[in-house]
This record gives sequence, C-alpha cells and structure tokens, in this order.
Amino acid sequence: MKHSSRWPVIGSAVLAIGAATLPAPTAQAASAYDIDCKLILCLAGGFPAGCADAFEHMIDRITSVPPKSPIGLCLMSDGTPYDNYDVDYGWLSPTSPEAFSCPEDKQLHHEVRNEDYRTEVRAFCYTSSISYGAGDDGTTVYFGKSAPERHTLRTHIVVEPGTDAAYSPGWQQWNTGARYGGGVVNVITY
Repeated sequence: MKHSSRWPVIGSAVLAIGAATLPAPTAQAASAYDIDCKLILCLAGGFPAGCADAFEHMIDRITSVPPKSPIGLCLMSDGTPYDNYDVDYGWLSPTSPEAFSCPEDKQLHHEVRNEDYRTEVRAFCYTSSISYGAGDDGTTVYFGKSAPERHTLRTHIVVEPGTDAAYSPGWQQWNTGARYGGGVVNVITY
C-alpha cells in the first residue's frame, strides 16, 4: 500500500537541498538529489525554472528504445521507494488539434488533407473570419493569423491519489522537439 506521509518528506528533502545549495551552487551539490524524485515534483509543478534537467531526464526515458515510463525509481533518504503517484502520458500527432494551441484571444484553424500517400496539416491561430459562398465554391478569409504553439507530448500526474493531500495540475502539454506520428506528415503553420 502506498503511504501518504512520504510526499511531504520528498518536498522537504528537495527544499532542504535547494536551500543548502543556494549560496554557492556546485555540480556536486546538484547531484545529491534523486532525479526521479525531482521529476515528480517538477512535473506536478509544470516544470518551473530549475527543472530543465528533470524534463530532459523524462524525455530521455520515454524516447529510449524500448521506451520506459516517464518516471523511474524515486528513492527516499532512508532508501525506500516513493511510489504514491499515478502518471500517464501520450504522444500528440500533428493530425490532432490537441497538438496545437493558440492564445486565449484566438481560435485554432486545423485542417488535415490526405493525398498521394502524404498527409498535410495546416494549423494557424486567428482572431476572426468571414465566409463567402457555400460548399466547394465557398471561401473563408481569416484575420489576425499567427502560428500556433506546437505540442508533441501530453502528461498527467496525480501525487498522493486517493488522499486528502492529492494534487494534480491536470493534463499538461509539452513540445519535446521529438516528432512522432508515423508516415510522412507535412505541417504548415501560418
């Protein structure tokens, strides 16, 4: 059974290590933490500043051959594993509108065309549009166009599930730089 008392210990340990290294950070001090424990904290926090190494560690794990789960073994200071979290992830194909996002004041245009064994994706953000005509003879003009933000990975973590201390930031999306989706996909933005 997973114990809810371990999460505060991880947070306290990372904070204590961080506080101890603030005046004079060194490579040796940075290696004193468990990267998988840091990954749990950073993923739940949306990878804030100081979490680039944890993000890279996660990407290395899920892009290895064969792929591994995003988080490895997180060992507590007493050597026991911390495992009271649930994590899920999935690659986002550019053929899915979920792979793109726009600022709140804009809408996403996402169009997929399959021709001659090729897939072409057109994606852009826009503020407004006007349509003329109907059916195949119709034309739409888009205003305020800009390139959308591209996402290749979505993650979801729940720390301390089933307890009063349960926390989840919800589904989060990331651009990993990796391209997945199979086949030839030409992505055109803006």
